Amino acid sequence: FMSSISYKGILFDFDGVLAESMEENFKAWQAATSEYELTIKREDYFPLEGMPVKDVVVNLFQCYGQSVPDIGKVASLKDEFFLNLHQFKLYPGVTKLIDTLVENQIPIGIVTAGQKTRILETVPGTVLGKFNTLVTGDMTKQGKPFPDPYLMGSASLGIAPEQSIVVENSPLGIQAAKAAKAYCI
Repeated sequence: FMSSISYKGILFDFDGVLAESMEENFKAWQAATSEYELTIKREDYFPLEGMPVKDVVVNLFQCYGQSVPDIGKVASLKDEFFLNLHQFKLYPGVTKLIDTLVENQIPIGIVTAGQKTRILETVPGTVLGKFNTLVTGDMTKQGKPFPDPYLMGSASLGIAPEQSIVVENSPLGIQAAKAAKAYCI
């Protein structure tokens, strides 16, 4: 099946797609929620991946029938634990792929639910500098599964959402990409 659409740019989710950071994210959430005597399980956290941080807090506490504490406090605890655990590591082949796209002048961007401060603190500028745009979870009114993050990403690359390819790993991210009418891998 050949499509007449010509793709002009690629938007990558970050955690679990470019960066090998899913386990660190889980452990950080585990540590943050345990401060509220909540013990979370992997299978309850991973489906929430890609959701804005404040929504993850609400969903985790509701999932276990707990009343939701101060959302901002839990979210900043999570980021604190993440920064302590964090070892920046890209998946094998990512650097070569990104460098090839840059050499071929293909516009690329990162669209992540991560907070801008966390991304800037944990991702080397040499890596971020290769991307034409960075959309973080605190930049759109609605995060994944809504299309907003990918609509913002394609707009900032100067292309139509239908001309973008999105590389995602989470069910919510895939929904967001499809809702934005992007081609999702």
